[in-house]
Amino acid sequence: MATLFSFGILLIISIAVMILATIIGLFTDNIILFESIGIAIAAGCLSGHFFQIHPAFCILIGIAVMAGLYFLMNTKFGFWIIGGVMSVAWGFCAATFAFMISEKDMIWAYVTWGLATIAILALHIRAKNNV
Repeated sequence: MATLFSFGILLIISIAVMILATIIGLFTDNIILFESIGIAIAAGCLSGHFFQIHPAFCILIGIAVMAGLYFLMNTKFGFWIIGGVMSVAWGFCAATFAFMISEKDMIWAYVTWGLATIAILALHIRAKNNV
């Protein structure tokens, strides 16, 4: 019985690690698709929450937002606007995390914000070149 339990726990951990690796791989290899999906989920959920729209329409809104963002990110102008804004936003998230860890040291926050923004912008450019 203990062997079966151990095997089950190992299987659950393996599946969790595979899902996490898939998410990280999607983020680093195709950040454009990852962000489009994330913003589409947020748009569908928020439209249902704030406007009390039927869930079926929320799904359609999410699909439309995902398709629109993915299309815009594949244009030259849209790529630099949306990619730039999302890079700064990801950098801000990293800076907030660094600010909390470093006991409210603003220098760490600004340095982390700049480095994370540059790293995420590089991921955007790499994803754009792969498409």
